[in-house]
Amino acid sequence: MFCSLRVLSARACCGAAIALILGVGGVSASDHLPSDCEIARDRAKSKYGAVRYHFDHFNQCMMQAGEDLKQCQAALNDQQAALGDFIFAQRVAQDVCGREGQSGDMAR
Repeated sequence: MFCSLRVLSARACCGAAIALILGVGGVSASDHLPSDCEIARDRAKSKYGAVRYHFDHFNQCMMQAGEDLKQCQAALNDQQAALGDFIFAQRVAQDVCGREGQSGDMAR
């Protein structure tokens, strides 16, 4: 159907067909690339995982420390830093996803 037009030569017909195939292939390949919003959500999720890890580590330190809670200061600092990183990543995700018309929440 496409190449049956008399106006196009055989070379032009094949070249147009190849361009059409490559164009369609390029579109379908880009559909699988994550959007900026998905990337930002994934970063927020990884930061949340770090918060959970440091929270558990701090709680374990507190349970083992007994009366000497000063030894848990480093664990508390790590937990607070991870929480700050998570909050920042979540706000970035909300901004990026908002520009794309999506929700920036980690749970979709």
